Amino acid sequence: MNQILLIALGGSIGASFRFLTGFLAVKLFGKSEVMTGTVLANIIGCLLAGILLGLVSAELLLTQSEILFLTIGLLGSYTSFSTFALEAYQIGKQSVLKLFVYLFLQLVVAFLATISGYGFIQLISGA
Repeated sequence: MNQILLIALGGSIGASFRFLTGFLAVKLFGKSEVMTGTVLANIIGCLLAGILLGLVSAELLLTQSEILFLTIGLLGSYTSFSTFALEAYQIGKQSVLKLFVYLFLQLVVAFLATISGYGFIQLISGA
């Protein structure tokens, strides 16, 4: 139960930071169609995920609870792209073939699932 509370706390902090990142992006880049809050959050999230991966790999005093708070909680709500990048990196270190399958599933299949879900709602709603 304590782990769920830590994840929830991290999630609320990450979501708040994500909201503020949108404002920061507008301040830094104006109303850019490319450099949005999402892009900025993904880049920052990936940087933080890489730092965490380095800390965990080097076994630098992070407890399981701290890892859950930071990864699933904070980064998970700040951006899911950081998790995608971390997993892709870890899989790629093991096998290029597995990496390509992972990327196909994440990019192609997930995108097709999004289109399918949207299409299904359009179909049943009659829109």
